[in-house]
Amino acid sequence: MTEYSRQRDFMFCDMCGTLMSFSDPMFARCPLCKFQKRLKDMAVKDIRYTISSEDLRRELGVSALDDIEEERELKQMDHNAKCKVCQHVGMAYVARQIRSADEGQTIFYTCPICAYRQTENS
Repeated sequence: MTEYSRQRDFMFCDMCGTLMSFSDPMFARCPLCKFQKRLKDMAVKDIRYTISSEDLRRELGVSALDDIEEERELKQMDHNAKCKVCQHVGMAYVARQIRSADEGQTIFYTCPICAYRQTENS
């Protein structure tokens, strides 16, 4: 376990792999086994992580089928709509009823050039 822990991120304990506590101004301490590291040694390290599109979908509660359906709907084009970012004329759009039934629909525009998204309530 010790060798495995050392290969992991520096914010984890070298002895047991538990996430370190940063409550002390000089040391990071393991709340489980009480191992400690000097914060000066950790200050030069980079924090990196990887997240996949599937992780994002899971976190947001969106399925891949929702994306496919939205792409199918986005094939509709409004040739008069202008992108606020790149000024391209002609935006893909999808209209959705997200407010109550007695209110107008919301139109979600996507620029095919810069992928900027904007909304319009009608």
